[in-house]
Amino acid sequence: MKNRVTNAGYGNRKPFLSAAAAVELRAEMDRQIDAQVVEWYANVPAAAHLESKNVDSAYYKRNLIETAWRIRLLRVAEAKALTEIAKQSPEAAQIWANYEQEEMLHDELFIQDLAKVGVSREEFLATEPYLTTKLLAGYFSYLLDHEGPLGVVAYSYLVEYVNVKLEPRKLVALKESIGEQNIGGQISHSHTDINDDHPGEVWAAVRHLIRDEQDIEAFKKYLQEHQTVLALYFKELADNTVAADEKAVA
Repeated sequence: MKNRVTNAGYGNRKPFLSAAAAVELRAEMDRQIDAQVVEWYANVPAAAHLESKNVDSAYYKRNLIETAWRIRLLRVAEAKALTEIAKQSPEAAQIWANYEQEEMLHDELFIQDLAKVGVSREEFLATEPYLTTKLLAGYFSYLLDHEGPLGVVAYSYLVEYVNVKLEPRKLVALKESIGEQNIGGQISHSHTDINDDHPGEVWAAVRHLIRDEQDIEAFKKYLQEHQTVLALYFKELADNTVAADEKAVA
């Protein structure tokens, strides 16, 4: 009688990508993200605002609020993703579990920085997240229900790669505009991403989850789609803060 147990990660566990092929594919994905970053700065409203000398207070505070909510909402889906990843690859599940253990409570780092600029924990908790923040969480749920965990992991690779590449520059600017004593949480978050090599850690999970050429093409699309949803968030953020302030002055 055939064993009826499936989805337990005991099938062919040899990665589709060899070590060399994984390095080549990662370089290709990094080039795609680099091109997306150029597009981001060109087309997303106030994309570089936090790197400017005069940071809008409402924009800064609301972005911290949404970042903390985004971590809180997405960690639920990312925890659920672990179950789906374990069904496919215990190796990827082990890597993902370690990554999530390091990231799970980072919402507190942003809440700490909120307190330093006058936003209490109570005010944070009373602030409902933007629709676009909810939509990103909803997209994660859709992916897990209908396409699998690869798209969820792709989001983490996108944001970790971009954070390691661009966050140090943003933090230098924020030290001047906000004050180094007020951004300790964000500095700690960045140090974790860089020192623990979170892009490399997530990519190690990606390698075990990619099983054919279709997965490679899907991964490319996930990188684009996540950026599209994030761009919608930054537009909503700019419309409700910087643009609103400019309109009020006019």
